Amino acid sequence: MKWLSKAKKDRVVFINNKTNDVTYLPHTKTRSLNNPEEQVQLETYLSLIYEHGYPAENVRVCVPVKMGSATKEADIITYNDPEGYQPYMIVECKKKGVPESVFQGAIDQGFSYASATLAKYVWTTDGNKNAYHEVLSDRIGERKNNILPSPPPFQGSNNFGFKFKTALYRLLNAPFRLLGGFFKIPSIQNALIYIGILLTVMTLLTKVALNNMHSILKVSNTLWMEYGMDFSWIYYALAFTALMITISVGGALSFIPNMGKNALKKKQIILLSIFLFIPVWFAGSEFTKSWWNWEHYTNMEHVMWMFMGPQLAIAPIQLILFALILSISNKKPKPTPQRKRLAR
Repeated sequence: MKWLSKAKKDRVVFINNKTNDVTYLPHTKTRSLNNPEEQVQLETYLSLIYEHGYPAENVRVCVPVKMGSATKEADIITYNDPEGYQPYMIVECKKKGVPESVFQGAIDQGFSYASATLAKYVWTTDGNKNAYHEVLSDRIGERKNNILPSPPPFQGSNNFGFKFKTALYRLLNAPFRLLGGFFKIPSIQNALIYIGILLTVMTLLTKVALNNMHSILKVSNTLWMEYGMDFSWIYYALAFTALMITISVGGALSFIPNMGKNALKKKQIILLSIFLFIPVWFAGSEFTKSWWNWEHYTNMEHVMWMFMGPQLAIAPIQLILFALILSISNKKPKPTPQRKRLAR
């Protein structure tokens, strides 16, 4: 264990090899190392002293905490003073490899101790995974906007380097938190299923088109000569067909989030396909003429990207449209007075 030899020499801890106990000095608290959680606690205790600059006199283990009529025990509490009158950080330790639910419970436990002792920070660890939080007295339930990159150094609230690192960490992580919250929205999650189906169907249709490209080229040559149509018509046909199949599958299979209470009718499928086709049309028109011309389609090496390139470009827009449709279709209608009477 890192720092253990130095800690023994410095009289920070004493290890009794016969009983496999550790005594934390100078507060003479003895604990058994047969407990896997105690091994993590010892490692964290040494880290506080030798890596984060806390004096051993200011770090106490297994501290009783009065919570209402009950008294519980915090694994480690650091203090601003050696006498232990000014709690600074709560440290909750769990044995290595605990489930995520247990780890999250330990975070909440640490915050409850912080609320009772007025500590400013909470560090939760299982030896491998760590979570560092600042305690916001006016938002004791906050767990996202108060995350820290590391435990604060001793009296770290006044440390400029720690403040700067924390501000930079939160700034860089803000987009990821926003994106994570975005994908937790149920309608977005359901829309991802539809996008997955759509891209799968589009890929299969593209393969079919490519396998029959010789015949399609003959038709395209005729259309080009007579009407001046470029190859975008193939993309439009494949994309619209893929939309109709995707919506039909979503309306037919019960395990896929439905766009309505009952199976969709043909007219509804067509109307929804037209609505979702809008970004397809813009994608086809925005791609340059060099993308759709005859030379490109007869000489392009990676032919799959002829149609999948534009489709992937508009996938985020179609995701939002699918989510919008799903959120609207799954809204419960407001009860009418007649329905209210029947409910009674």
